[in-house]
Amino acid sequence: MDVIMHEWKKRRLFLVLISALVALAVIIAALVLILGNRDAQNPGKTESSQWIPEGQLLVSDLYEGDRLIPEFDLPRNEYETAKFQKKNGLITYSDPAAKLGVDVSEHQENIDWEQVKAAGVDFAILRLGYRGHTEGLLYVDETFERNLENAEAAGIAVGVYFFSQATSKGEAEEEAEFVLTALGNKKPAYPVVFDWEQPFPSEEIPAEDLRAYNCTGEQVTSFAEAFCEKVKKAGLTPAVYFNKTMAYEFLDLEKLSAYDFWYAEYQDAPSLYYDFAMWQYTDSGEIPGIGNVDLNISFKTYQ
Repeated sequence: MDVIMHEWKKRRLFLVLISALVALAVIIAALVLILGNRDAQNPGKTESSQWIPEGQLLVSDLYEGDRLIPEFDLPRNEYETAKFQKKNGLITYSDPAAKLGVDVSEHQENIDWEQVKAAGVDFAILRLGYRGHTEGLLYVDETFERNLENAEAAGIAVGVYFFSQATSKGEAEEEAEFVLTALGNKKPAYPVVFDWEQPFPSEEIPAEDLRAYNCTGEQVTSFAEAFCEKVKKAGLTPAVYFNKTMAYEFLDLEKLSAYDFWYAEYQDAPSLYYDFAMWQYTDSGEIPGIGNVDLNISFKTYQ
């Protein structure tokens, strides 16, 4: 009797295993069918990309490796990494259109623009003004008018930027009007740039005192549009300044596609997936006549 029971238990275990294998095969077949239908509906998807979230791209970043970024309908960055060369602290790009530039403010104090020109600088982006982080008042940069006059007299083409802390489209338009008034009848060859940067709290200024601290990327994108549209209607070239974090995690660059991009990344070559007209590659450059200064390359001919 024990032998019969033992054989019966073995037979029952065998049947259970067979049933489990059949069920597993059915599940696998169903998954294959589902995935096959998904691929048929999305023939452009590859096996490696079929799990990428909607609206995202998997790209190979020069410094970060594979990463996801927003999928924007924008031209791609086609600059060749091998063409960027670094020598004596300056980065050049082997293309006739590429120009060396600086961006300056009152922090550089008195600048000898003749020396700057002799050092090979082609253009300068001058801070025209800024909005205060806490009280929100608008100010003209103390050295703007002097820098504008002396840079142009030295044969250096100029553009301007406004450091924004706008909290509404109305404030962004007010900033643009402020810039146009300060320029008067001047028509800079290089862009008029909207430079909104995330304020960071400190011991001196806590987050609750920073008026633009809680602005969202969607809001700031609309501020940039409002500023740039007023500049464009005045017959000048508008541009937007940002770094990689703002490009991929904050702004909607596709909504800003009508304007030039000024991209900041402190590396030996830029890695942004999307195209840009100017690249700020360091905040610790050295140029005779200025000393420590931000350095840039313009890939677009503005003059």
